[in-house]
Amino acid sequence: MDNQLFDYSPIVEREPIQWPGGARIAFYVGLNVEHYQVDRPSTSIFPDTRALAPDPLNYGWRDYGPRVGIWRLIDSLDRHGLRASVMLNSDVTARYPQIIKAGLERD
Repeated sequence: MDNQLFDYSPIVEREPIQWPGGARIAFYVGLNVEHYQVDRPSTSIFPDTRALAPDPLNYGWRDYGPRVGIWRLIDSLDRHGLRASVMLNSDVTARYPQIIKAGLERD
């Protein structure tokens, strides 16, 4: 194998993974938090209005996340004692400082 980054290691030759506390499974929660510009085309759930500027229908569901959705997710994660990672675009830090603050408070 010509991979210089790491040695080949087939799973059948590895030691079993031992998770903390004897857990049998591990999972990762990653939240995608983004800011979308109201006057620019973006992801659309209804293509018939995506040519409009602004596109109130598609922008509305994208805008739901930082206004309502993230706070419901934070409450749910807290209620279940789960920690999450976040992938966010840089506009979030400038436009939604409350979201950044909420994330830092749970660190």
